[in-house]
Amino acid sequence: MLFRQLIKIEEVKLNAAVGKHVATLEDCVTQEQALLLRLRGLEQSREKAQAKAGYGGLLFREILERVPDSEREELYGLFDELSREVQMFQEISEDSNQVLQTNIHLIGKALNKKTGGVYNEKGKSETELRHMTSRKA
Repeated sequence: MLFRQLIKIEEVKLNAAVGKHVATLEDCVTQEQALLLRLRGLEQSREKAQAKAGYGGLLFREILERVPDSEREELYGLFDELSREVQMFQEISEDSNQVLQTNIHLIGKALNKKTGGVYNEKGKSETELRHMTSRKA
């Protein structure tokens, strides 16, 4: 359910990024941060339960190999569902990040054009020397 919520938020974030709706983007980021904290808590709970059941440090696929056949089919179904949700979230997240990176690049170009300034990777302003030289002799 948590990944379904993250997917919905990421879809809104993608649409907001495309439409350049900054307030909606900020709201999405806030909601994502809260859900990611919940996800970390769930991950810690999973690790404790896994260790308590004697499967500490194992990957889910390794656990599936060790559980009784009667439980394996249900667990495979849950694993496949979770895998699909995670993959969908990652794809939408990559799309929204690409749109955001493009927007940031366009903003940087517009600022550079307006101010004539260039910023280095540390965010410091640098003077851009522009000159034209002919390579023809």
